[in-house]
Amino acid sequence: MKRWIVAKAALSTALVLVTPTLSACSEKKDAPVASEPGAPVESPWTQPPMVDAARREGGQVVVRGAAAPNARVVLRAGDGAAVAVSADAAGRFELRAPLTPGDMRLRPEVQIGEDAAPSPETLVLLQGGAGPIVLIAAGEPTTRLDGRGRLDAVDSDGAVLIVSGRANGPPPEVTINGRRAPVLSRTGGSWRATAPDGGAASIVVDGERFDYPGVGSQADFQSQRAGDGWRLTWPTGPSGRQTTWLPDRGG
Repeated sequence: MKRWIVAKAALSTALVLVTPTLSACSEKKDAPVASEPGAPVESPWTQPPMVDAARREGGQVVVRGAAAPNARVVLRAGDGAAVAVSADAAGRFELRAPLTPGDMRLRPEVQIGEDAAPSPETLVLLQGGAGPIVLIAAGEPTTRLDGRGRLDAVDSDGAVLIVSGRANGPPPEVTINGRRAPVLSRTGGSWRATAPDGGAASIVVDGERFDYPGVGSQADFQSQRAGDGWRLTWPTGPSGRQTTWLPDRGG
């Protein structure tokens, strides 16, 4: 049964969004304990939940994804409020959380007793889901969950641009400031292209032009309209920050 719960204390194992990978295994180096022949071997790894879909539905956001079979999955807001559910035998889960005004940041995690294995990504709903719905992770291209376009997102730390999207067929031709950029294909039809520049840029994807307005100057989490899209600026550490630009969807 899904219910709202309130965290009593901040998690001591909160994710540091500076590395692109997550290790949820034990740091202990004790010698392995012998098990009975034929007994199942328990893995020291805990699979964090991975969100693959999110949408507004009335006054709620419906979030779906995958975790370990029967895992306890929690979707936690920054103020400690959370909603939880158990994944099914195949590891699939569905969570429903009430929408709130303004931008929403939700961290998926798997709960193991007093500990948690958080996802490396944070689910963000701009303007309570009226704007783009995305998954962000430090140093990684942003994943959009609000439909497809020729260009999904532009991410930058001020020194490097990451241009990304998804394609049903071959990866697109991408130029950044008039120069053709190498395109790296990824799983599920996603692709990315990079350029050693962090300022405003003219980006062309298969003939369609997008004017990237450049990085934001805010040090804290903030979204704002910028050019023909939304610009999200968020901290990635004590002194780092990442800007994500999300072009408007056509039509």
